[in-house]
Amino acid sequence: MKICIIGGGCSGWWAAGYLEKFVPDIKITLIESEDIPTIGVGESTLPQIGHFFEELGILESDLMEQAEAIHKYGNIKQGWDHKDAPEFAMTFWYNDNNAFDEWAKDYFAGKKTGKPDEELNKDLYDDAAWRAVAHHFDAGESINIVKDTCKNVEHIIDTITELPPGYDLYLDCTGLAQRFVKDKTRLPLTEGHLVDSVWVCPFELSDKDVPRNYTRSIARDAGWQFIINLQERSGIGYVYSSKYVSDDDALVYYNDLTKGRIPWGAFPCTPTIQPKLIKWDPHYLANPWSDNVVALGLSNGIIDPLEANVLYTTVYGIQTLAKCLNRGYGARAYNKAVSKLHYENSDFILHHYMLSNRTDTPFWEYYSKCDVRKTLWENYRRCGDKHANLYPDAIWATLGVYFNEFTYYE
Repeated sequence: MKICIIGGGCSGWWAAGYLEKFVPDIKITLIESEDIPTIGVGESTLPQIGHFFEELGILESDLMEQAEAIHKYGNIKQGWDHKDAPEFAMTFWYNDNNAFDEWAKDYFAGKKTGKPDEELNKDLYDDAAWRAVAHHFDAGESINIVKDTCKNVEHIIDTITELPPGYDLYLDCTGLAQRFVKDKTRLPLTEGHLVDSVWVCPFELSDKDVPRNYTRSIARDAGWQFIINLQERSGIGYVYSSKYVSDDDALVYYNDLTKGRIPWGAFPCTPTIQPKLIKWDPHYLANPWSDNVVALGLSNGIIDPLEANVLYTTVYGIQTLAKCLNRGYGARAYNKAVSKLHYENSDFILHHYMLSNRTDTPFWEYYSKCDVRKTLWENYRRCGDKHANLYPDAIWATLGVYFNEFTYYE
């Protein structure tokens, strides 16, 4: 089989490395244009990304040394339930042997005397046995690491406007441009994905800022802020809805955050480049594999970078494509599997906003009219098989405890 990958970046090169290794009798050409820049977001990952690199034979020590990686144990939330809500660690942990159910029994039996969120927060911090590990890393450097695993990939630097003839399958990895996507029909997701923009910039670590092994996700007036520490720098972004704040006003707000003028923003730090504005139209494609073109990565759409989902949805698409090619499955099977993941991702992200008790800005007032409390625990029960879902049952449970919806647990 001859495959042509159009576009580099994580989606293009990761696909090249994985398909070359796991799909027999394949010949890969990657055409990369200098006109399509890579986007430096998504440097916070989920534990599944580490497994992907292991499959490629990439050592964790290589990530640490070459991609400025640090361990990540989860996400620290601030200000989501209410404006002054304190830090809460949503640690990566899995419900092995019904760990959360046992924890809940102890709580209701009076063995834990504090508030549910305080008790669970403490236990997650203290009990390393519950944890799974992900990473923060430089996505650009990770591409170079994967490139080194590619043995026979033909690499062409060129700008093309049409699909070159002679290939069995094309992978569109052109990002938000979606230059060669054949079917742009959208997946009918639940309404409510409002954020569509981000101001982002890398910063030198402040002398006062020690790298933290958590991604910080801080709810803001019209969206949320992330802080992602690497070994020697931080990625700081303000993700927002352009419906509720203009790009110019969002930049002013972003600069205030990075200069330490707003609580929980950051220690005053020095940018390495000028802030970059990235905009998208929140959606996923209903048929990412259409005819002989498969949309991978951002070409398949994006709804919200919350919970470090962007890189994992890319990896899942690559792994699912390899399985389909090896088993003789086509577009229908691929689209069904990928759509299931996208529905789950959409649902989990929306719960962050819809469970909030904030009403202090028009953005949060919109979500205050939504009631998804019972569906939260329905999702917890549905996700009993931790290997079958992007967000295992225990992660849904942690979300419910954080938002003080523990009374709906049964």
